[in-house]
Amino acid sequence: MRFPHVTEFKEYRRDWKEDYKRKLVSAEEAAKVVKSGDRVALPFAHPTKVPLALGKRKDELRNVYLEINAPSVDPGWLQPGWEDHFSVNAINYLGALGRPSHDAKVCSFIPCLMSLRPKLCDEGRLHGERGIDVFMTNVSPPDKHGFCSFGPHLWNKRSYAGRAKVVIAEVDENMVYPYRGNNMIHVSEIACFVEATTIRVTEEEIRDFVFGNVKDESKQHEWIEVLTKSNRHEPEYTGRAFSLMGPLMDVLSPDFMTGVMGLEEPYPEAEVMSGYVRELVKNGDTIEIGAGRPTTWLPKVGLFDGYEDLGIHSEMSAWGQTELIRQGVFSGKRKTLHPGKAIYTALDGAGWDEYIWMSDNPLIEMYDCEYVHNPTVIAQNENMVSINSVLQVDLTGQITCESQFGPRLVNGPGGQLDFHLGALMSKGGRAISMLRSLAFGGSSTIVPQMPEGSLVTIPRQFADYVVTEYGIASLAGKSHRERANELIAIAHPDFRAELRQAANKMFYP
Repeated sequence: MRFPHVTEFKEYRRDWKEDYKRKLVSAEEAAKVVKSGDRVALPFAHPTKVPLALGKRKDELRNVYLEINAPSVDPGWLQPGWEDHFSVNAINYLGALGRPSHDAKVCSFIPCLMSLRPKLCDEGRLHGERGIDVFMTNVSPPDKHGFCSFGPHLWNKRSYAGRAKVVIAEVDENMVYPYRGNNMIHVSEIACFVEATTIRVTEEEIRDFVFGNVKDESKQHEWIEVLTKSNRHEPEYTGRAFSLMGPLMDVLSPDFMTGVMGLEEPYPEAEVMSGYVRELVKNGDTIEIGAGRPTTWLPKVGLFDGYEDLGIHSEMSAWGQTELIRQGVFSGKRKTLHPGKAIYTALDGAGWDEYIWMSDNPLIEMYDCEYVHNPTVIAQNENMVSINSVLQVDLTGQITCESQFGPRLVNGPGGQLDFHLGALMSKGGRAISMLRSLAFGGSSTIVPQMPEGSLVTIPRQFADYVVTEYGIASLAGKSHRERANELIAIAHPDFRAELRQAANKMFYP
């Protein structure tokens, strides 16, 4: 055993306060738990202090396998030269930090449904019989019963913690807590604690920080404006940015932070597209809204205005959705599963004020991806509607949200396929894929065939509705010819003739 004080679960339930004190260590001491050859897992919205301390042990370690959901910190292992010490494998989502590393072939990517990963671990198929040796997470301080919350960013932390041999937790006093559902972990389940409170910054500190790190005067005002807005919306992530982004701010555009925080203003087509989606949504439907543009803007541009008794069973929240819960638009009264409850696996996208409102609110429940993302669970909601952003569709109905115009991995599937399948299997369900007709640079996002090497997220057999600013294509149950006609009708007008010519060549004698 790596920690001699970790004994029987029941023993320390009786005296959790002493147990907590015994387990309280520095980040450096916690990082020493990891041995050469270990399998280490970091979840979505993962901690930073212990991973950074682990990175400093590079020369002591070899062949440490890292499974990281959406990398958000780089001690150096995303750079060339560390491969003999750390094998980095992103899973579910690559993100802006992981993308250059994947481009350089330093890190690899694990394609896996978010709901399926725990099953593979239980059956000894994840890393052979070895499983997960060490799991690192962040939690709130324990409550009076000795339970810590995973906070507003639960994601897959509960399922990882239940399967790892050793759990290391960074304790953040500023974490919003608690949330109802299965968002808790007892002190007795954790091997060691590291106090790592996320800093909160003032507007004056933001100005000083920018002036100290950004030498380009033309960028200084933009950075101050972006970080101030970000701090009001999401002080936890902004506080983390202070310790991680400083050296990069002269290189990065302020738009990077705006995009990461979801603070961009909706582009003009979003409202038009929202109008088409309204044709597919009915009163009483249960809704999932995925991350990305344009879906994250849908509540903001009025998609759900005037609806009644909508429900929520979703991976995450979207900006403006919480106000619609308050108003009773999302009452959940007609839900088949968890009626009257908004079900999430994370509240990312809601913002700090909404985190507070949803904390310990009987209307909100949070469960791990293992449950929320399970297509067989999702399908139990009758009239389930998934709404997700995608990058490219070809004329047969193949859809990707992972790559565009070739094999380069942009992000990863996240939970999109889980929810798409669940909605499609639901009685009365609909799976909606949204994209602008033009990519950045002016190329058509509807193409004759996926370019060589493209990573298909949704096979054509599961294609349902596709929405652009030019209308709705209904693909389910239709032939390749019929699909081509539907998709050409919603493609950008400048490319329709070219697509028609390709369709004639592909599907007609």
